[in-house]
Amino acid sequence: MDVSEFHDHSQLYREIEIPFDFAEIFFSRTDTRGKIQSGNEVFQRISGYSWSELAGKPHNIIRHEGVPRAVFWLLWDRLKQGLQTGAYVKNKSKDGRFYWVYAIITPCEGGYLSVRIKPSSPIFGIVQAEYAALARMEIEEKLSPAESAARLMTRLSALGFETYDAFMATSLSAEFSLRDVNLQKQSRQTLALYGRLMPSAARLLTAAQQISEGYLTYRFVPLNLLVHAGQIGEAGAAIATISTNYNTLSEEIERGLDGFLQAARTVSHTISVGAFLLATSYVQREIACSFRDEVPIEGVDHATEKNFLDQQQSTYQAEALKSLTGIEDELKIFFQMVSEMKRLASGLAAIRIMGKVESGRLSVAVVNDLIMDLEAFQDIVQRGLADILQANDALRMDTSRLLEAYAAEDA
Repeated sequence: MDVSEFHDHSQLYREIEIPFDFAEIFFSRTDTRGKIQSGNEVFQRISGYSWSELAGKPHNIIRHEGVPRAVFWLLWDRLKQGLQTGAYVKNKSKDGRFYWVYAIITPCEGGYLSVRIKPSSPIFGIVQAEYAALARMEIEEKLSPAESAARLMTRLSALGFETYDAFMATSLSAEFSLRDVNLQKQSRQTLALYGRLMPSAARLLTAAQQISEGYLTYRFVPLNLLVHAGQIGEAGAAIATISTNYNTLSEEIERGLDGFLQAARTVSHTISVGAFLLATSYVQREIACSFRDEVPIEGVDHATEKNFLDQQQSTYQAEALKSLTGIEDELKIFFQMVSEMKRLASGLAAIRIMGKVESGRLSVAVVNDLIMDLEAFQDIVQRGLADILQANDALRMDTSRLLEAYAAEDA
């Protein structure tokens, strides 16, 4: 066999995926610099390294070049902020073969804990294509990791994910739910309810953004109306009063919009984080249970790691519950702001009617056009609030059901 033939066979071998079961779950623990401190038998076996070859080595010993640098930049950026992080990762074994995992990395005492499951959802297929395209861009355009991460976030936004937290919540919930299906386990009602909460939260946020954008589009209409009313003279006095009143209400809306929009974002963010925390607690509970039954690896203090995993699982179970109650609290705050926005919208509606009557009496084209603009903004507010109220009702009902389901599951 000549060198080129050997290279062809070697390249072909590197394209082989290592099979592993949905029931198999990996874990490894690193220090703050990412050096491997501990792990389980599945991690050691699938990676193809002996434990002596893994212990103390940087975790990127199993890194595959097909994963864009953006993924690791985002991962480390979040971990340094103390944030739990989930990501699809393609790893490489000692012999050059590959395997995909969904990794859940959480800060822990002295470093980080990474638990990995086998991915299979439709989101996984989309991510594989996105990774391949981004990896090519990094090479062709010589992108820095930060620049590549910005590209990745732009693509996730185009795919419908407002934030990386929203992507993590949707992807991990999907992966864990399908994993239950593949293992013929009963589906978890809590994750199904989170699956209803997330689109409702997205709808609520979209409606709040539309109101905000509507205000920006029509914010100068009252001023323009006041200017034209002054040009009309005494006949435009009523229009001037209407414009002044409308402007006063519009300024109140402007002052409240930032808080209103931020409250909507907070609701959406709290739900996304909660979904990820809940699924994380399930994964950590499973690795804690399965590790107890594993044959100890020489060089790993099995009892210490078991206690470590139990403690981490307990921590995230408590965090998941805290996030559930946090959703109710954030919804109450947001609903108070919605009530205030409804009050302002009612005032806009009354002024709009008066303006329409007065513009009809004057029959001045430019005034009529401006009054129509005021109507357009008021319609945006009314439609947005109607969507918000429907989404809010669904959120409150499903949150209540979620708390009941979680309590029954934990009983």
